[in-house]
Amino acid sequence: MADTTAPEPIVVVLPPETGSAGTGRRVQLGHHVVALAESRDDVYRLLDMAGLTEWVELDPTIIEWRLGGPDVWP
Repeated sequence: MADTTAPEPIVVVLPPETGSAGTGRRVQLGHHVVALAESRDDVYRLLDMAGLTEWVELDPTIIEWRLGGPDVWP
């Protein structure tokens, strides 16, 4: 029987938030929050710094956008 479960995303962009730490979306690599992004460009810069740009180009499903896609920002 084949395994039909999807692999866990490498990058998770958490829901938009506004608070004392700032306004934006927290970005999680693996199980660790590494940044608060204020725009989609911030997320892509972070991915580039982490060496993940080519991975995302090959398989965009490694990013999970929670409660809104890449165009949803506070």
